[in-house]
Amino acid sequence: MKNIKQRIKSAVILLAILIPFLLIVYFGKIAGKVIGVSFYAIITTWAVYEVLSHSVLKKWQNVLIAILSSVIWMMPFDWYQIPVNTANIPNQEDSSSFLYLANHTGISITEVAIQIKKAIFFSTDTLTNFRALQISIIIIFISLIYLINLFVLKKPIKQKMISYFIAIFATWFIPLSFKTLFIYNASSLYFLFAIIIIPVVTDSFAYFGGSLLGKKLIKVGFAPKISPKKSWEGVFIGFLFGALFVFITMYLGHLTNNQKFVIFKNWKQLLAGIFLLPTVSIIGDLAFSGIKRLYEIKDFSNLIPGHGGYMDRFDSTSFVVLMTSAILFIN
Repeated sequence: MKNIKQRIKSAVILLAILIPFLLIVYFGKIAGKVIGVSFYAIITTWAVYEVLSHSVLKKWQNVLIAILSSVIWMMPFDWYQIPVNTANIPNQEDSSSFLYLANHTGISITEVAIQIKKAIFFSTDTLTNFRALQISIIIIFISLIYLINLFVLKKPIKQKMISYFIAIFATWFIPLSFKTLFIYNASSLYFLFAIIIIPVVTDSFAYFGGSLLGKKLIKVGFAPKISPKKSWEGVFIGFLFGALFVFITMYLGHLTNNQKFVIFKNWKQLLAGIFLLPTVSIIGDLAFSGIKRLYEIKDFSNLIPGHGGYMDRFDSTSFVVLMTSAILFIN
């Protein structure tokens, strides 16, 4: 009971801090977007460090790698570049630029997809003429650090390799998911709400379903080695309610004929979302639970009392965010 009260108290405090900030990012135009990039980038660095802090490396090395992960925010450089109107067309704006996002309070889902393609899915950076340069920098830097420590650290080779691959995963996946979340925040509060609540609905109903029916029909656990308490019944119920929530939120714009609530534009996207988003929400939870199992820890940190760290709370959300972005490109 004490733990539940602590969790509720922490959640209320966290929401009291986050809600005004999310509103500033959305309504604040250039100032709000600059604040948003800065804040999300700081959260990203901390979230990456949370995961890396349990690796075989020394603390200063983990801090250095976590800071390096911010290169995901810096590139592609021309996302931040002031667009040049080469065609000399009056009032013609480049909807793929950060400046376009900053100058508008809300943009359409088509423009969101254009932003995602430019800032997230590794389009060629015209200033460097490289594609996915940020990922290459991260992999090379981390590989060099681990190569040096391969001969210095007196740890089992298996432990070093596990730590290495977790570092590679965390330093690109977490920043990309938070950067995408920033774009959603700056683009549409409704879109942001839908994306954040999908994992909450899926996880909550999986918990209640598991509590009521867990292992009564199927005796074997869903993922006994990673998350022993998860049951097939709970996962199935969580998936059903998650899929229902996806259908309602993603189809609401078409039902009300209101473009502000349109997220998925065609039936292919809708079907993909109904099936994939609850699925990756469950996978995201398992993926980060698996990392904690490998590290032999309960939580990544105790930053949020009763909840753990950022990636203890946003594990499923990170997967849902990136999968939603991929679905937007289904024609």
